[in-house]
Amino acid sequence: MNLSKSNEELLMAYNAGYRIEDGVIYNPKGKVLKGFIDNKGYNSFHATKDGPKVMVHRLVAYQKFGPEIFKHGLEVRHLDEDSENNEKDNIDIGTHSDNMMDQSEEARLATAINASNNIRKFTDDEMQMIRQDHKIMRSYRDVMALWDISSKGTLHHILNNKYVTTKCGEVA
Repeated sequence: MNLSKSNEELLMAYNAGYRIEDGVIYNPKGKVLKGFIDNKGYNSFHATKDGPKVMVHRLVAYQKFGPEIFKHGLEVRHLDEDSENNEKDNIDIGTHSDNMMDQSEEARLATAINASNNIRKFTDDEMQMIRQDHKIMRSYRDVMALWDISSKGTLHHILNNKYVTTKCGEVA
């Protein structure tokens, strides 16, 4: 099995005797190890001075599921959405889709809005102006030329669909 450096570090930490019990990190001598919160909000620690970080939730998952956590397409999941809750009962493995469905509907909506805002060509205000221009011009061709829209389908979608925008529940 070809493992990433972080997964190799996780195995090294496990084989050296690092363990997580009730969300607490123990070093090989059984002493509590102070970890840190990484830039993505996960509890982590360093098992070696210069090695990559070991994410606590992944070590918990390894203790619970063994090498299955390394299977392609599987992710470690926090069932309650709290990335700092590394209790054994809160950790599971599953697909990316399973992981996304662990999030609340509001969190999934915010993620989708953020993703769509990164690829959208028009702002909410511009889409409103496109709708107004179409009411005045009454011509797909003219509106498409004015706004450099290359597809009738795109214009149709702008004219006939409401968009959920930057704030959850706010509709343009």
